[in-house]
Amino acid sequence: MPDKEEDFPMDDMADIDDYYLLSTSGIPPEDFEDLYLPVCHVDQRLSLPLLRRALDEIETIEGIDAELKTETIDMIHDLGECFPNEGLNDDET
Repeated sequence: MPDKEEDFPMDDMADIDDYYLLSTSGIPPEDFEDLYLPVCHVDQRLSLPLLRRALDEIETIEGIDAELKTETIDMIHDLGECFPNEGLNDDET
């Protein structure tokens, strides 16, 4: 999983934010640290383990209202449908 801005093959925040579900400063984000809940690998492949992690981490993010939280959880579940043979709640990947 990308943890640093330098891990990405591009340097434009408008491109990097495509890998994440949330930004605290809007889209495009003002800074890399504004991005939360990565769901794609650096090579742009959607990741089931990252979706599972995002589902767990959404509960720990402070400062988001209940509606945004619900919308984000719904989006994670929608993206999880890209993996029809595996579920978001399965422990194996």
